[in-house]
Amino acid sequence: MSLVDRAKNILLNPKAEWEVIAKESASVGGLFTGYAIPLSVLPIIGTVIAMGLLGIGAGSLAPMGIGSVGVGIAAGMGAVGFVIGLIMLYAMSFIVNAVSPSFNGKSDIVSATKLMAYASTPSWIAGLVAPFLGPVGGLVSLAAVAYVVYLIYTGIGPIMEAPTEKIAGFTVVIILIYIVLSAVLTMFVGGMLIATFFGGAMMAGATSM
Repeated sequence: MSLVDRAKNILLNPKAEWEVIAKESASVGGLFTGYAIPLSVLPIIGTVIAMGLLGIGAGSLAPMGIGSVGVGIAAGMGAVGFVIGLIMLYAMSFIVNAVSPSFNGKSDIVSATKLMAYASTPSWIAGLVAPFLGPVGGLVSLAAVAYVVYLIYTGIGPIMEAPTEKIAGFTVVIILIYIVLSAVLTMFVGGMLIATFFGGAMMAGATSM
């Protein structure tokens, strides 16, 4: 199945698509290179065009608060999100696999990666569109997160084979772990990447003066 068809099906008909996904053979590497990484690029494209070229949502980041922030800075911001997102996907896949037996689900890293990769689809699509929508973009991103939770909820049964009565609790645990891990990674990894991108740019600018 093509990437576009898979993304469309998981968004529009998730319950049926999870059943298809559960029967597919896959690998962790293939799920990343064939699905997660290509879709993770979409938010970078949206950020570069909207903020870097058009100045939408740039606000006080742009020179004098007017216009775009520049392609380089916008690409750097997008790259930070790209790296953090892939680290989160990798880490959450292992965590889901580790906690699944506690909810009578199976322990299988490929299945856990399937669940987290395909459930993340709304966030990647929203990341392409939201930068162009100004303040409304925040609501779009929030709606995407809510749909990610729904996709996890509907996917745990067929993908991780957890019994029906355990699915709600399993979903809550995944979301709570995700929130904590996301905050930690954003603080440390994001800080280091921002320092690398923008600190280097500032040093280069100072040297050229």
